Amino acid sequence: MRDFPGFLRMLSPRRISVVYLLVLIFVVFSVTIPDLFLSPITMQSVASSQAVVGILAMAALLPFVAGEFDITIGANMALTVIVITMLSRDHPGMGVVTMCLIAVFLSSVVGLCNGILVGKLGINSFIATLATSQVLVALALYLSDNQQVLAQLPDGFMDLGQGRTLGVPNGLFVTLVLALAVWYVLQYTKLGRHLYAAGFNREAARLSGVRTETLVIGSFVASGALSGLAGVVYVSQVGTFSNSIGAPLLFPAYAAVFLGATQFNFRPNVWGTILAIFTLALGVQGLQLASATGGFWITPLFNGLALVAAVLFSRRQNIRRNEGGDPSDSEEPGASAPVDTDVSPGRDSAASRQ
Repeated sequence: MRDFPGFLRMLSPRRISVVYLLVLIFVVFSVTIPDLFLSPITMQSVASSQAVVGILAMAALLPFVAGEFDITIGANMALTVIVITMLSRDHPGMGVVTMCLIAVFLSSVVGLCNGILVGKLGINSFIATLATSQVLVALALYLSDNQQVLAQLPDGFMDLGQGRTLGVPNGLFVTLVLALAVWYVLQYTKLGRHLYAAGFNREAARLSGVRTETLVIGSFVASGALSGLAGVVYVSQVGTFSNSIGAPLLFPAYAAVFLGATQFNFRPNVWGTILAIFTLALGVQGLQLASATGGFWITPLFNGLALVAAVLFSRRQNIRRNEGGDPSDSEEPGASAPVDTDVSPGRDSAASRQ
């Protein structure tokens, strides 16, 4: 019974509000539109479509933990897709594995460039990556001549991307494996602890001996590589490049990162992000199925409101914590300090570089 208060704190809506939201979504749509919402097709569609978003969210999460934004994740993914589609069309004998490795390497180089701009040259990450994303969009449009490009990939590769194992889309397995790897790094390694320390207070971490500049650059390289992997999963599912891919996936990825940061331990974390992705996706799917007009406007509205709610919730948590309020908001022993999602990441590091 000694741990009962701790158990109640773990079930507090302040810690697992997304779990309660997910339950509410299931109950509401299971009662109102059970035949549509609870169908296997709906669940498989959500799982398949959110696999790419989940990988992009992991790509956004790593620099965010280090106190920075990477706005290039969508454009970097689009660049990966156009590189693979063009290589498959112009060099069919190269082999699909080689094509994918080349594309992921190029996306990692983009991440390295972002890391140098932010970590080495001291440019604000939001501005630097916003500018880089426009360069990537221009490059993708130039390579594709602003046309839809159909990939000529092996049937086995496409079957793997579009197939299912035990009824679960294969792309989702890739997302979960990557999420598990990122979770392990952040939770159980010195690298993860240093990333959180750099994100919370860059200058204090540097004075403590943490190589913050290297960490920031590395987080952007990892973000670029994960964006490239998202492109590989996407092209294996769709097999086509169009100028509309990439950018629309940026917002749901960051909405999930912000919402996930309000869950469990009140700092950016992997499982809060993954949970937020599928909660938002199921909410959007349910509203679209219930809408008589098709609900094409529902996705941006739902994600926008979710992001505002997440930031407001995070702000309230930070105020309570700074005032020494509810003990249920405190971190568990040994946990690193939470990253403040109320303001722009990297504020301490930006000031120290001026």
